[in-house]
Amino acid sequence: MRLKQRVLPAVLLLALTAFAGAMAYGWWHRSTHATLEVQLVFNARGGAANRLRNGQLEFLDGDSKVLARATIDSRRGVVWLAHPERGQCGPDLTRGAYLDCFRAHSEWIPQWIEHARRANVRLDGCTIPDAPVTLYPRRDNLLLWWMPLPHVGGKPYARHIATVTANQRQCGE
Repeated sequence: MRLKQRVLPAVLLLALTAFAGAMAYGWWHRSTHATLEVQLVFNARGGAANRLRNGQLEFLDGDSKVLARATIDSRRGVVWLAHPERGQCGPDLTRGAYLDCFRAHSEWIPQWIEHARRANVRLDGCTIPDAPVTLYPRRDNLLLWWMPLPHVGGKPYARHIATVTANQRQCGE
């Protein structure tokens, strides 16, 4: 009986410490690793909205300092963010190279994304300066990240959606 009285608190303390450690690691990972999805909305004359294609983006902070650059891929309909040293993580990379590139991007994005306020958009024959950027952050659940189940677990990330709205009237067309 005495053994049970000593073992049970030790087991509970160990379980509580493991849970607190897992939550602390999850919080740290979510705070230092992020993903970014860029949604480009092009307001054409007459109020029609279309997705932007064939162009370049520069994300700017409040002081117009360039934070990041990206390319619009018209063939795949995506925006490729360019890491300052690693470049773009595209489908042409091998699995190992892609994972290394993704890791570098996920550690780089949280360093600047919260400061993005505007974007310079360059399209064929048109430059739209200071297009507004709206950020929608979402953070993965800390309570479920450690579960080894499909579609539930996995290391937690901060996931950002940046919507860039450009107006055709700014092109001077």
